[in-house]
Amino acid sequence: MARGAKAGQRRGGRAKGTPNKPKGERAVIALEQAESEVRVLLLAGDRITALGKDRLAELDEWAYGLAKKFAPQEDANGKAYWENDGDEMRFLRFIAFSMKCALGRAQFESPKYSAVAPANQEGDKTPDVYKRDPHQVLEEIAERWRLADEAERAERAIDVTPKSEPEPVATEDKPELEDGIDGELE
Repeated sequence: MARGAKAGQRRGGRAKGTPNKPKGERAVIALEQAESEVRVLLLAGDRITALGKDRLAELDEWAYGLAKKFAPQEDANGKAYWENDGDEMRFLRFIAFSMKCALGRAQFESPKYSAVAPANQEGDKTPDVYKRDPHQVLEEIAERWRLADEAERAERAIDVTPKSEPEPVATEDKPELEDGIDGELE
């Protein structure tokens, strides 16, 4: 039985005139769907666009408010006491969580001085890195790399495999002719 298509006959494949699909079409469709879902959430009032530091501030306020609820009370003598047995642990847990949230957002609200002013360009205490020409620094790095590469190639070129020892030559002790065979005198 003959296999394959006859002359002029089409079997399967894309129909004539069907345009090629652009490669990013699926990605564009997925992006449009995601954007529509985000719009729905925003209209519903969800704060999905809040920054992490804002959410940390909310959690900090919440935890601190609960910590105040479980804070110790003072008696007439000025001694602190908790009303219930578990209040002390709850207070400590919420204060610790509040502290973690505050530490997490502190880097955004008040950055370290070193992040704001990395170097005093005019002072004598400026590190060498800020004074040097970046092209010169790059050339020095490239030179160090080249020297290290040459050293590595030289190490590879040295044959460090141990050489085989020569085989010992077998020597036979021949008796001298005067002694005769087995060392006897004749």
